[in-house]
Amino acid sequence: MTKCAACGKEELLPFMCRYCGNSFCAEHHLPETHNCQLIGARVIPMKTSVSDASRTFYAKPKRFRTSRTELLHLTIGVGVLVIIEAPGFFRYGVNILFRIAGVIALAFILHELAHKLMAQHYGLWSEFRLNPFGALLSLLTLFSPIKIIAPGAVVIFGSRGTGEKWGKIALAGPLVNIIQLIVFTILSPFYPVLGYAAFLNAELAVFNLLPFSVLDGRKVFTWNKRVWVVVFATAFILGAFLRIRL
Repeated sequence: MTKCAACGKEELLPFMCRYCGNSFCAEHHLPETHNCQLIGARVIPMKTSVSDASRTFYAKPKRFRTSRTELLHLTIGVGVLVIIEAPGFFRYGVNILFRIAGVIALAFILHELAHKLMAQHYGLWSEFRLNPFGALLSLLTLFSPIKIIAPGAVVIFGSRGTGEKWGKIALAGPLVNIIQLIVFTILSPFYPVLGYAAFLNAELAVFNLLPFSVLDGRKVFTWNKRVWVVVFATAFILGAFLRIRL
């Protein structure tokens, strides 16, 4: 267990500040909430362009940022999903089991990465964080026919609101799953394991597009109901087709 440098609370999976390098709890993980003294120490190199009449200064943004904490949380999140989904494939042998684990990792990581990249495209801080309660709840559905897939989510810090920006960030994850769903469905006659990959992506897309609570679907529905209907119907219909076929 690691103690939060701000309040002393013990954390199993602490957050590490990318400025000062100290470990913090969820409440104090942002530089602003633990009064980080080094927040202004990192200076982004400035590039200049000179025109005939004026000089313009601009900073080239870093498009992709991650941390050791995020990579650790992602690894655990993938592990939770593998534990939930893989047991049904033990009878097929280790080779198939590893392929299934790879399929699960690909579907989950690309979903979260899509959220992250879209948020960073808008200049927002974003990293995946494990949700201990959601991970435990997901594990409890191990032997249930209805699976809950909620080990964590991409945490975004920046301007508030639930408009077009947030709708597009929320849509990015399920949309990547739908793209994988379509591609894997087409390829599944040649590679049978991709039939399961397609169905898993359908599950992830449909579950995350439910317009409730903190799920992606609520943000998409709030932003544009027509877009929500199209993507949800696409994922649901293709998922139902695969369910019948499998």
